[in-house]
Amino acid sequence: MPKSSSTLAENLARRFRTIELSRFRLEELAARGLLPQRTATQMYEGVFLSSQVSFEAFLEQLFIGLLLEGQGVQSERHDVVPRIVVRSHSIVRELLTTRQRQYVDWFPYERTTELAEKYFRGGRPFCDLSDSEKQHLSKCHTIRNVIAHDSRDSRMKFEKRVLGNTPLPPHERSPAGYLRGLYRTAPAQTRYENFIAQLLLIARKLAK
Repeated sequence: MPKSSSTLAENLARRFRTIELSRFRLEELAARGLLPQRTATQMYEGVFLSSQVSFEAFLEQLFIGLLLEGQGVQSERHDVVPRIVVRSHSIVRELLTTRQRQYVDWFPYERTTELAEKYFRGGRPFCDLSDSEKQHLSKCHTIRNVIAHDSRDSRMKFEKRVLGNTPLPPHERSPAGYLRGLYRTAPAQTRYENFIAQLLLIARKLAK
């Protein structure tokens, strides 16, 4: 019997909490003077990458799980209807991949919605995100790219799509500095924390 798709979102939440514990310990060491502030800032790139990779894995598990019959996952929503039902995980992988590329690119998120429109009626649940939610995923992907593949092009996209016209001190104009900077002061929350909180809300919406 398939399990509820919401269990995938809760698995992601546990993964995020594990990553958050590492971030908290990092900040604690920096506050005690046992870790240079520069090192603490750079470590934000690593925790963000780990979080983004975990979200991408969640997307894949949800997409494939909803297509699998019996051994996959089932949405509580009655309007999430696969156009095809597959009994084998390997067959699903064959459908989603090509000879040239044996993995699925879920980002930019438009790639996920294109696949969803092909394999799910109305593209649901993947096409149900609001414009602001899609924009959030786009920002996360832009930050991920500039961290993982630092180049002139990725930095230009980061400056345009993420920093924009926001006035920031120089040390917050790098990916790591931006993530460590405060999103709000009361209660205190870094931009990293806000990004991850929003990702989890999106995951729970998709996996209802």
